[in-house]
Amino acid sequence: MKRLDCTQYGILPGADVTEALYQLFCDNPRDTEFVFAAGDYFFTPRFTYDYRLSNTDVLPERKLGIWMRNMENIVLDFSSSTLYFAGQMQPFTLDHCKNITVKHAFVDWKKPLVAEGIVRAVGDGYADLYIDPVVFPHKYEHDWISFDTGNDEWYRLHPWSSIQFDYNTRCVRRATGDSFVPEAITPLGDSVYRFKARGTDNVGVGNILVLRHNDRIHAGAFCEKCSDITFEDITFYSCGGLGCLAQFSENLTYRRVNFLPNTAAGRLVSGGRDDGMHITNNRGTVTIEECSFVGLMDDPINVHSCCVTVSEVVDARTLVCRYEHPQACGFHYWAEQGDEIVFIERRHMNGIAKAFVDSYTLGETYETFTVVFSEDLPADILEMAKTPAALSLDNLTNTAAFVCRNNRFGSCRARGVLLSTPKPVRIIGNIFASSGAAILVAGDSNYWFESGECHDVEIADNVFTDACLTSVYQFGEGIISISPVVPEPVTEIPFHKNIRVHNNVFDTADTPVISAFSTAYLTFENNTVFRSPAAEKWHPTAQGLIRLDHCKNVTAKNNRFVGPFTLPRYEIKDSVDLVLED
Repeated sequence: MKRLDCTQYGILPGADVTEALYQLFCDNPRDTEFVFAAGDYFFTPRFTYDYRLSNTDVLPERKLGIWMRNMENIVLDFSSSTLYFAGQMQPFTLDHCKNITVKHAFVDWKKPLVAEGIVRAVGDGYADLYIDPVVFPHKYEHDWISFDTGNDEWYRLHPWSSIQFDYNTRCVRRATGDSFVPEAITPLGDSVYRFKARGTDNVGVGNILVLRHNDRIHAGAFCEKCSDITFEDITFYSCGGLGCLAQFSENLTYRRVNFLPNTAAGRLVSGGRDDGMHITNNRGTVTIEECSFVGLMDDPINVHSCCVTVSEVVDARTLVCRYEHPQACGFHYWAEQGDEIVFIERRHMNGIAKAFVDSYTLGETYETFTVVFSEDLPADILEMAKTPAALSLDNLTNTAAFVCRNNRFGSCRARGVLLSTPKPVRIIGNIFASSGAAILVAGDSNYWFESGECHDVEIADNVFTDACLTSVYQFGEGIISISPVVPEPVTEIPFHKNIRVHNNVFDTADTPVISAFSTAYLTFENNTVFRSPAAEKWHPTAQGLIRLDHCKNVTAKNNRFVGPFTLPRYEIKDSVDLVLED
């Protein structure tokens, strides 16, 4: 591997290096280590391309910064430099790359893509917020606030997007979650604004409200059709959408990749607009280790595939299918020849047949595609496919094993880890302070269409603090929430299987520690559960610390419960074959 000193090619600190770096990549696409001198580098949106990003707003093109295409055996060593981006753009884009390591960088914007306000006063139905005009450039016009993100791009505050953090703990304020909803804004002078809003009864003076604006149109680091990719020692201080998004790729490692507020720049809690890491339709093994997540406005990690529905039977081998989620559609690589597809009966969410792909062709719009199978489909599948909304399809080939270890999940909006994959999952040695469920074992072809039946999950040696599950969000039935979307559950055909929860420590304010729905062969063993004095029992639906609903073959034993819990040990509904110790 040759080693290039980037300064010898005109890539110098203090300059806009977007085009020069791209040209250097074109000249050296293989077997090269690019070494940067330490300093500040600037990137502007000089390139655009049609990328179909999962769980992201649909656009005809994306604005790109560091763009790597068809590169192989590459190391990018930024020498702990800060990379500044301007306006809406995608810092890293890796397309059909192999064996790439990106390391030692801080990613930021001079004008951040998330804003904050400090609560100065609270009254009946309103809260007065101070928004620093230097840290978060903004203007008041048309009776609302808009924020400058660079390149003269202004974005209006989203009315549903404000999350309150306690100033002292820097955690999402207990029992607030998504409750603060601005309805009108009036300027009071000196960058103070009166927000008429719902949900002001639990707003505290001095606290911080994170204010989301712009749209979810770029990721921080995007990988498509890549293999053996490593990001390490990278800190994102701001991000305008998903943080690290990988799709249709294989064998990914994120080591010491952090999403943190840039406190030196005056930001207090905000670390990103949406999810931290979104792992969609990948294969091989995804490893996320020694990472820190603070102040994200959605889930730090989400690992899943993408389900589609059947809209037309063309012939015995050919189906027209539809992408159902408006932010997950139009993929170029949802299926390829030889991929294994499972057919899912949507009422009970059980897989009823499998087939192999011969070809995949996108339709004229983002919403539909045609898939041809290598053999005739069974007659019962074809008949069911003719019934509207009866069947969905999932690509089993595009599912990944997942290793999540030694990470710190600081306080963020909503969950900590979401997972929906049939491949082995190991969540080991992490610490969680998620304001919603810490771990969500999901699975869905009816709502989010982020499916993936789990067959082998181990959750061990983690610490769940009393900052977990302190607000109500979707799928917040327990600190560990096993919550597939099954419209008509049947106890004898559970969705998830073989989930083992052992040797963990929970510190909970009388909140369910685990809630399992439509699950078989679940074990909850050798865990220690402390009753935290942080709050009284508050969960709106909880009737037990261990909740079982339409489950079978569940074992809960050798657990230690310490403290004066008021919730009973178990809450059981329509479950069978249980071994439960008091």
